[in-house]
Amino acid sequence: MKLAEALTHYLSNAASSVDSYAHQELHRFGRSIGLEKSVEGLGPPEVANYAEHVVASGGDIQGRLAPVKEFLAFLKKKGFSSHSLAPHVKIPRATARAAAATKSAFESIEMTATGIQSLRDELDRLKGGREGIIDTIRIAAADKDFKENAPLDAARETQGKAEGRISEIEEMLRRAVVIQIKRDPTGAARVGATVVLRDLASGKNVTYMLVDSTEADPLAGKISIVSPVGRAIVGSKSGEEVTVVAPKGEHHYKLSSVKF
Repeated sequence: MKLAEALTHYLSNAASSVDSYAHQELHRFGRSIGLEKSVEGLGPPEVANYAEHVVASGGDIQGRLAPVKEFLAFLKKKGFSSHSLAPHVKIPRATARAAAATKSAFESIEMTATGIQSLRDELDRLKGGREGIIDTIRIAAADKDFKENAPLDAARETQGKAEGRISEIEEMLRRAVVIQIKRDPTGAARVGATVVLRDLASGKNVTYMLVDSTEADPLAGKISIVSPVGRAIVGSKSGEEVTVVAPKGEHHYKLSSVKF
């Protein structure tokens, strides 16, 4: 049995108890390991490596690994795998990183009024699309061949992504506060400032607005304060030269103006 077949079998049998987030994480696990891989050929090292990668990446470790652990236990229980793989999914106890993440969940996010409204509009669109996704799942599920039902898998993955984004936006809106855009007493650039940079190599000017990472949209001229350009600009004043360290090398700019 291939991993793709095992996942479909598991999800079709546990549909009522596996939520969309767990669906998403199980599909992520399958793609990472290889959906065409034989279940019997799946060994402890691969499972352990996947779990270690999730732990190292941080975030919702428990939420990402718990569904995988349950799925692997299911494989052993049903005799699809002769290996006891679930114990190799190590979910660590709360660490300093987890504690810091918990603390940050209660901190506010400074955003522009436009950015907050954009999130609200996106949330409305996503919630409005729920019924359509459910209809797609219902139609795809009418085909009882779960092993080869790619439309059903795709619809469930779409649902998982949509629900994950809805939760993410709702959390951001809960923490969002409208930034009070006032000139910094020292004239230094900070969140909310609109800056004009002159590329010292080409002489061209670019204009950016500095925003929180949750509101960043480079195509709209909004860059995050934690991006390479943002980090170089924050704290700098009009007339100063800044160096941006990017993957393709260093770029040198002059901060022509800082406006609020």
